[in-house]
Amino acid sequence: MVTPFINRTAELAFLEAAWQRPEAQLLVVLGRRRIGKTALLRHFASRHPIVHYVATRLPEAQQLAELGEAVGVALGDPLLAENGFRDWRQVFGLLAAGRQRLALIIDEFPYLVEANPALPSLLQRAWDETLAAGHAWLVLCGSSVAMMERETLDARAPLYGRRTGQLRLGPLPFDAARQFVPEYHFEDAVRTYAVVGGIPHYLQLLDSSRSLSVNIRDAVLGAGAPLRDEVEFLLRQELVETRIYFGILAAIAAGKEKFGEIINATHLPPGNVSKYLAVLQALGLVARDVPASEHDPDKSKRGLYRIADPFVRFWFRHVRRGWNRLETGQLELVLQDVDADLDHLAAAAYEDLCRQVAATGRLATGGLATRRWSRVGRWWNRFDEIDVVGFADDGGLLAGEAKWSSRPVGLNVLDELRAKVERSGLGANAHDVTFALFSRSGFTPALRTASHASSDVVLVEGLTPKPLRK
Repeated sequence: MVTPFINRTAELAFLEAAWQRPEAQLLVVLGRRRIGKTALLRHFASRHPIVHYVATRLPEAQQLAELGEAVGVALGDPLLAENGFRDWRQVFGLLAAGRQRLALIIDEFPYLVEANPALPSLLQRAWDETLAAGHAWLVLCGSSVAMMERETLDARAPLYGRRTGQLRLGPLPFDAARQFVPEYHFEDAVRTYAVVGGIPHYLQLLDSSRSLSVNIRDAVLGAGAPLRDEVEFLLRQELVETRIYFGILAAIAAGKEKFGEIINATHLPPGNVSKYLAVLQALGLVARDVPASEHDPDKSKRGLYRIADPFVRFWFRHVRRGWNRLETGQLELVLQDVDADLDHLAAAAYEDLCRQVAATGRLATGGLATRRWSRVGRWWNRFDEIDVVGFADDGGLLAGEAKWSSRPVGLNVLDELRAKVERSGLGANAHDVTFALFSRSGFTPALRTASHASSDVVLVEGLTPKPLRK
C-alpha cells in the first residue's frame, strides 16, 4: 500500500519560499535517519523542475556518472546523460551557467564527502567565485546529523556562512502520525505513538487493519523484523563511539535519571558524560527535564534525564531487555510483557501530548482565546508532581493533570490539583490560576457541572478542549 504524503506543511512552505527567490540558494536539510527527509524532498521536487539525486557509497567516478545521467535527462542533454560528469568542477560550472536555472537536490551528501573529503572545500570555492552571484538552487541533505553539522554548519567547516537556509526535520506531531493508522481509535493511536513516536518510516510499517500487538510482533519483535536492530543501527549510523552512547542510553533506560547516577552507572568522567549527553540531546534521543518553574533551566541543578524518543525508549524496555527470550524463540512471552506495559507507556505519552496541547496554544479553544502559555512542562518537588504547568505573559499560571484512566475523571482530581498548587506555592505570585484536566475517558457529571460554574477550569477530553461555557 502506498502511503500518501502526510503533513510537513511548514517545511514545504520553507522550500517553496526558497524556490521563489531569484537569487542563488544553498539550503541545508538535515535530520536523523527514517525521519522523512527524502520523502519531503521527493514530494517537493515533483512540483518543480528539480533534479533529485540520492547518493550512495559508490566510488566518486560512478557517483558523478549517475549524477550526470540524471541532470542530462532533465536538461535534455543526451551527451551529458551518456557520459556523466568528469569532475565536480563541471557540476558547479553547470550550476553557475546563466542559460537556465539548474535546481539540484543532493540527498545523502555525507556519502559524497566520504568518497571525496575535499568536496565541501571545492563547493565553498565554487560558491564564493561563481555560484553565489548567479541563480543556482542547491540543496544538501543528509541523515548523518553529526557529519552534516560538521561539514555545513560548524564554524570551522568550509561551507560555514554560505548556506542561505537551513531545515532540521523532527518527528511528526501526533495528529499527523495518527493519519498513518486511520483505523485505530484514539486510545490505540496514543498507544501506537507511545511505541513508535512520530517517525514516518516506523509508522509506515504498521497496518491499522491489524491489532497493535500484531504490528509490534511483526515490525519489532519477530525474527527478521525490520525494527528489531533499529536502535543499534541508528547509533552506528550517527555516532562514532557507539558503545559509549549505548551504555548511556541503557543507564537512563534503567532509571538512572540524575547526572551523578549516569556517571556511576557508566564509570565515565563527568566531562565526557556531559559531552555525550549533549550529542544525544541534539539528536533528539535524550531530553533533560527541569521543573517548569525554573527560570534558567540550563543552570538548574534539578535536571533529570530521560529517553525522549518513544521508539528508543520502547526498544530498551522490551527488545534489549527481552533479547535472550527473543533469540531463544520465546517471542510470545516478550509480547505478553509488551501488552501488559502498553497502557503504562501510553500514560507517559499522553502526558507529553497534553503538555504539547498547552504549549501550542490549543487551550485557547477552551475559552482562553487571549492566553498563551510559555515555559510549559511538568513540575515536581519532594512531595508532589503536577503533570502540566505553564506561565502566561500576563502573570497567569496553568496547572493541569493528565489521566490515562479507563474511568471518567471526577471532582476529587480537581480538588487534589488545587491542593497541590496551594502546597507548591506556584500560585502565590500568579495573577490568576487556570486548572486544566485532561482525560482519556471523559469526566463525571459532577465535575462537568463544577467546570461550568467555574471560570478557572478547562476540561480536555482526549486532546480536545471543551468550552468553559455551554
